[in-house]
Amino acid sequence: MRLRSTASAHPHLTANPSAGLKPRGREAKDFARLAVDHGFLAEADIARIEAHGHAAGLSFQQAATDLGLLDPETTGLIIAMQGGFPLLAAGDQRVDPLVVAAFDPAHAYAAKIRAVRAKMRAVAKDADASALRLAILSIDAGDEAAILAANLAVVMAQMDGQTMVIDVDIDRPSLDRLFRIANKAGLAEQLLGSAALLPAARTAVDGLWLMTAGRASGSASSLIAKGPLAETAGGWGLHDTSMLFYLAQRRGEQTPFGSILAGFDAVTIVARRGETAIADMRRVIDDLDRHGVAIAGTVIA
Repeated sequence: MRLRSTASAHPHLTANPSAGLKPRGREAKDFARLAVDHGFLAEADIARIEAHGHAAGLSFQQAATDLGLLDPETTGLIIAMQGGFPLLAAGDQRVDPLVVAAFDPAHAYAAKIRAVRAKMRAVAKDADASALRLAILSIDAGDEAAILAANLAVVMAQMDGQTMVIDVDIDRPSLDRLFRIANKAGLAEQLLGSAALLPAARTAVDGLWLMTAGRASGSASSLIAKGPLAETAGGWGLHDTSMLFYLAQRRGEQTPFGSILAGFDAVTIVARRGETAIADMRRVIDDLDRHGVAIAGTVIA
């Protein structure tokens, strides 16, 4: 899958990095109507669910789950939609179509992304649900890993509230293209101390912010390996914002991901069948294990 072009940058955060991060309220919509409109239930299911709920003394959501027509994750998504988060209209040029979760929550790929989120949330069960520190770690997985990270960031914003996704792949940035935000000042400038304000840009997805990788710099790349990213993020002052970091290793690299990701709540590894070397996978997993980093699983792209 090819990544597409960028659009103009969105405004950066102000001097108070948490200002303006609150999602806008929306009028609540009927759960059943939302489920039908977005393809989670058929119109013919409604009467059956209502009858079962009446007979068993269950709410509509509970009855649908009890009948096996909805799973808990999908129910949670619809409840979040009921609370007001908007979807982008098909063809909205502000976000790449590959970020399908922003347009169509009933898409099969969006459902897979919600399953990834559920596994990471389960692993991070003791963490602060409003300030998760999660990571997608690509091991020679190409664009597919970046696409997964972008979709996961959207799902987190939809279901968990304010979210910031950070592109740590300074040498080959990609999230700026998926969210169509110019890669000007970003993580590189933040690490080098040359950013006057927190270099995060509002995306077209409500409640989702992006810190691009910034301008490629050998010194910035070396700074990433010098300490835990969780500690770096702790200095940004975004206490009620979940963060998703996207990192990538390519063949022949020996990046110390164990020390970089120490203190994270959960990490999902993305590999590519036939491309990712088994030896690289083992080295990275062993390194993460040595530093007590919680691995939520591996996705084969």
